[in-house]
Amino acid sequence: MSKWKKALQICGYVLLTGILGAYFYFATRLVREKNQDRCQQVLIIVRDSLQNPLISAGEVASYLERNAIVLPGRDFPAIDMYRLEKEVTSFASVRQCNAVKTIDGTLKLEIKQHTPLYRLDTRMGSYFVSGEHFIFPVVNPHRSTALIVRGNVPFSYPPSYRGQMDTADEWLATMTRMTGFIAAHPFWSKKAETIVVEDYQDIMIVPKEKDIELKIGDLGRFQYKLDKLQEFYRVLEPLGGKEKYSVVDARFGDQLVCTHRKNEKNI
Repeated sequence: MSKWKKALQICGYVLLTGILGAYFYFATRLVREKNQDRCQQVLIIVRDSLQNPLISAGEVASYLERNAIVLPGRDFPAIDMYRLEKEVTSFASVRQCNAVKTIDGTLKLEIKQHTPLYRLDTRMGSYFVSGEHFIFPVVNPHRSTALIVRGNVPFSYPPSYRGQMDTADEWLATMTRMTGFIAAHPFWSKKAETIVVEDYQDIMIVPKEKDIELKIGDLGRFQYKLDKLQEFYRVLEPLGGKEKYSVVDARFGDQLVCTHRKNEKNI
């Protein structure tokens, strides 16, 4: 390599190093200038709002306002991010909140929710129950199409309870397993709308058509009983079963006991 080429190569390296150094210097300076130490605005994002529309960003903002949690205009070092996240996760269906500061002074609250498996209507009020056994009060009942459990429901929790299901609550845990089975079942997920609890030994499923009562008794062997009731729809419904019978009862061993409608003759 000639001396001129070598000199040009060295000059090129020096020039490139100078350009890169200047770039990083001015980029760092620009970031420092834009890196706001004061909260300029709050951006609330509910990540699963489309498939789980229980709360909106506006409702979270109203909750913060009601609890006198003012964020815009405050210095970021004065905002306890961990405490803020905990405060937001205590609201309604919120499961997780991540508070993130951006360089332009925006405080982003990224939220995920608990997904209700079913709605529980009790004397103490209405609650959603998730598949992870989390119970939380119903704020907007018309925003969820979850299966409804209502009636004389055994419910030993305080009013407006929000938290994990008691590990000793076997009845509610079994109901959660049954509603989970229904939600995942290709037939029952489309058929069942309401579970009516007369008492813990007298439980009935009301289909969406509300044209017949399906009795299962207590929650014991619920999968077997639901399989039996599905046989009614497979065998007897095509023969006019829903026009003939008002009640189908799966409580009695291997049998299905059907009650005739009042306008039908007993045979």
